[in-house]
Amino acid sequence: MTRTIKHAARRMTADWREHGTAYEVTRLLTAPARRLLIRLDVEHPERMPATGPAIIVANHLSFIDSILLMFALPRPVSVLGKAEYTDNRITNWLFCGSGMIPIRRENPGDLSRAFRQIGEVLDRGEAVGLFPEGTRSLDGLLHRGHSGAAHLALTTGAPIVPVGIIGTDQVLPTGASIVRPFRRATISVGEPIDVVSLGYTKSSNRSRREVTDLAMAEIRKRCGMEYVDEYAQLHLGHDSRAPRLHRVH
Repeated sequence: MTRTIKHAARRMTADWREHGTAYEVTRLLTAPARRLLIRLDVEHPERMPATGPAIIVANHLSFIDSILLMFALPRPVSVLGKAEYTDNRITNWLFCGSGMIPIRRENPGDLSRAFRQIGEVLDRGEAVGLFPEGTRSLDGLLHRGHSGAAHLALTTGAPIVPVGIIGTDQVLPTGASIVRPFRRATISVGEPIDVVSLGYTKSSNRSRREVTDLAMAEIRKRCGMEYVDEYAQLHLGHDSRAPRLHRVH
């Protein structure tokens, strides 16, 4: 009997992890932090496509950015996130079961696997969330974007939705283990970018760069951060210092 229960539990966990049916459970568990501890404003949620595939791209300041993108927008979003966040069995079940697609950045081969999963999500007509900078900003600057999201848009036709995130570095600074209560954060949704209507017909080095730069310019408008045309350095360790943001007024 015990063996049967354990087997059923393993199958249920695998199903939740594969199909994202832990989404409602995780949304419920994170609701107190999202609704009570954080003074969160979501600007222009109506700009988010209600149906069909969508690629949400945002700046990245804090671990909590992933949670907010997954649960604070009008529809579920599968976010590409660090696999280290899912090494714990509980967080693995919660995050992967809610749609997070884990990736180990130090393993180049993991990138193709993760992007295959992202393609499958888009094929199902669902939304994915990416951070084009590739890592959190520790210097408070918005860095040059990597072109993965642009490639997805150019090959699938899915619109890119630029999102600006403000204040999450003060809600949960890099290296902090608990949320700082009653801090204000904002998610500002921009107008979708339809690469097809812009005349792009294929994914090339030039088209990927142009679309990426366009998306980063829209993110900058939404978050107000100063842009620097260089890639952010990956940081695999922890830095407990909260970055000082450079805002464009």
